[in-house]
Amino acid sequence: MSLSSFFRILLARWLLTASLLVLSVGAALAVTLYLPSTYTATTELVLDGDQDMLSGQMLPANTRSAYIATQVDVAGSRNVAEKVFGLLSPEERALAEERAAAATNGQLDAERWIPRMLERNLRVNPGRNSSVLRISVDSQNPDLAAALANAHAEAYIRTSLDLRTEPAQRFSDWYEEELDVLRENLREARRNLSSYQQEHRIAAADERLDVENERLRELSSLLVAAQGERLQDDLRQSRENDAEWRESSADVLNNPVVQELRAELARAEARLDDVSTRYGVNHPTFRRAEAEVDSLTRRLENEKATVDSSMRSVAGISAQRVEELEAAVERQRERVLELNARRDEMELLQQEVSNAQEAYNAASSRASTSRLESRLGETDIAVLNAAVPPMLPSAPDIRLNLVVAAALGLLLGIGLSLLLELRNRRVRSRADIEEHLGLPVLAHLPGKRRRLTLGVDRP
Repeated sequence: MSLSSFFRILLARWLLTASLLVLSVGAALAVTLYLPSTYTATTELVLDGDQDMLSGQMLPANTRSAYIATQVDVAGSRNVAEKVFGLLSPEERALAEERAAAATNGQLDAERWIPRMLERNLRVNPGRNSSVLRISVDSQNPDLAAALANAHAEAYIRTSLDLRTEPAQRFSDWYEEELDVLRENLREARRNLSSYQQEHRIAAADERLDVENERLRELSSLLVAAQGERLQDDLRQSRENDAEWRESSADVLNNPVVQELRAELARAEARLDDVSTRYGVNHPTFRRAEAEVDSLTRRLENEKATVDSSMRSVAGISAQRVEELEAAVERQRERVLELNARRDEMELLQQEVSNAQEAYNAASSRASTSRLESRLGETDIAVLNAAVPPMLPSAPDIRLNLVVAAALGLLLGIGLSLLLELRNRRVRSRADIEEHLGLPVLAHLPGKRRRLTLGVDRP
């Protein structure tokens, strides 16, 4: 079928198409006028979910979409809908009671009817790329629609606040109980540290340890010096049988008594040599000089023996001092090790006190935050535009219904025309004869319009 044939068919059956079009539009108009009018009221809210109200810290940007989606679910929950009736004014409640009685034939009161009604007629839509939340309510009464939208927004704000404060109150109570336990743990740790310090008489572990370490260093220095002296004394004792070494030792040579006796002996020997040249060995003068030399010689030997005995005594004292210093160093080393062990134990106790203090401070801070959240009387949700009673109904839409009905009637007319044409095909142009009969048209006599049916012989 060519396009021209299609239009000739529609033109030939225009009355059928027009009748169906008028019938469809009329039926749509009648149904639209028969249906009750529905009014839509919308309340707009602003959600400030980018900042924490208590800390003032900015929340991560990736949590914004999740926050908006959560608020949409909360706003559309039954928990919020059940609070709407309690937020209506007396006049609005009377209006809701009247509408509930009409809708349920008096079977439900307004308090039970409103949640069921909102389940069907409530829409919560987030703004596109914004923090605006739109709460829309449909109702046959414009005043009731606006009242329910505003009451539902208020119920949502209160529910959002309750959802934040109630868990915070539970956390606050739990933290208060835990704080008692943590406080007792902190006291116990401090008592253990104080008892340990009193038991071992420790005021400042590091200061006392420094003093003891300094004392240990001093004793070690004295021990090294005493060991050096003992080494020298041992060297002297190892040569004590060497008379020549004893004669030339520094202790003997530097002794003032020995030096004085040596000088007197030298003078006495000089006098003896002088007397021996003048007198004989039996002369009294020679005898006196000789006796003086012998006396000085004996005194010198006795003094050397005294010095040697003193050297041995000093060696014994040096060895004893070394032993005493070694014992003192060992005792001091043990004391330092003991102080190190006590310091380590006290540091462990101090660490326990520090850990208990940190746990208590963290719990106390969190408890304070939870306590503030539980007492929070404001939320980060604000009403941008309150709902007002709409002037025009949102449904049914007469223009839309008439346009749809006209389109349907037109399509129905076209379809029915084509169906009737296919069942009873008619010749409406020379092209139809050439197309269906396969015969060329030799001549065309314009004149009175006749109707021919293809494939049917008629007189």
